[in-house]
Amino acid sequence: MGIVIVVAVMLYSVFDCALRPRDQIAALPKWAWILAILLFPVIGAVLWFVIGRRLPGGSGRRPQAQGPLAPDDDPDFLKRIAEDVEQQQRRERRERGEFD
Repeated sequence: MGIVIVVAVMLYSVFDCALRPRDQIAALPKWAWILAILLFPVIGAVLWFVIGRRLPGGSGRRPQAQGPLAPDDDPDFLKRIAEDVEQQQRRERRERGEFD
C-alpha cells in the first residue's frame, strides 16, 4: 500500500512539474526537478511541493491580485464617480436657481 502511494505522489509530482509554466517553477530548472523527483521519489516530491512550486502572480505562496478586483476598489473609477456626482449636484443647483 505504501509503495502505491509513493508511486502515485511521484507521478503526480512529475506531471505537475512537466505541465507547469516556467514562471511558476522556483529554485531549479524544470528538467532538474523532474530528475530529482524520479531519482529521489519521496524527498524529490516533498521538495517539489515545498520549494519548487510557485503559484501564479508572484513569488510567494499566495496569488497576488494583478489589479483591482472590483470597480469599487479602483481609485480611478471612484474618482470618476465622485466627479459625476459633483457635476450632477451643480446642474441641479443651477436648475433650482442656486449658484456655486
